Amino acid sequence: MKKSFLFFATAFLAVSLFFVGCKKSNSNPTDQTDNTAPTTPSSGQPMPTFSGTVDGFVAAIQFSATYYGVTVIQDMGFANFGKGTDAGTVTLGGQTISKITSGSTVYYNSYASVPPTSLDLNWNGSNHSWSVSGAGTTPAFTLDVPSPNAFTLSNPTASTVAPKTSNLTVTWSGAYGSSVDSVMIILVPMSGSGTTFTATTTNKTGSYTIPSSSLSGFSGDTMLELVKYRYAMKTVSGKTYVGVAEIVNTVTFKVQ
Repeated sequence: MKKSFLFFATAFLAVSLFFVGCKKSNSNPTDQTDNTAPTTPSSGQPMPTFSGTVDGFVAAIQFSATYYGVTVIQDMGFANFGKGTDAGTVTLGGQTISKITSGSTVYYNSYASVPPTSLDLNWNGSNHSWSVSGAGTTPAFTLDVPSPNAFTLSNPTASTVAPKTSNLTVTWSGAYGSSVDSVMIILVPMSGSGTTFTATTTNKTGSYTIPSSSLSGFSGDTMLELVKYRYAMKTVSGKTYVGVAEIVNTVTFKVQ
């Protein structure tokens, strides 16, 4: 599956892959993004969080965003163990994920290389297969994570001007009644005094309505991220690891 590679756009997106925190977590995903204390590396993309203790996570992420009329679609592999410890060689579908060392912190990010590297992954319900060779306190393990099905974000679009006094209905393709994909919706103000809105729903209807009361503080440019995801967990040598496969579609529109 070929991907277009627009270097100036991907280089711009790579800047967003910075250190923010991640909860050590497990069990059930919530509707929060990965934005806790800045002690461990993060993918820079919105991620479900989990309650409980997690000793490491791996994530296959496809992000699709439109910036000034240019759409970029890229596949990224990311992994972190503990609070940034070496886990040996990490591969996703046989593709080695770059090991990044920053001071005493080690994490894995295929998109942090120069130039950024886009992987070639399938997004059709098939498994993403991870392999970790292990090092130090991290044991060797493999983990298969089912991928969500590809979709498009139908509404809002880049030309949308949404009135803050009305509900905003978010719609996307690829929904069906027996779908096991979960969907996370994040609305981020890029101006004005609004606060970030997050919600989690299913992929059964392809629609979610954000109430006008949640839009009251928004004004001007607003970013919506719609994340469709699945996850899997595995316990090895008493340690719990979580794998996530997610597609992130992003659009910037206006609220007034």
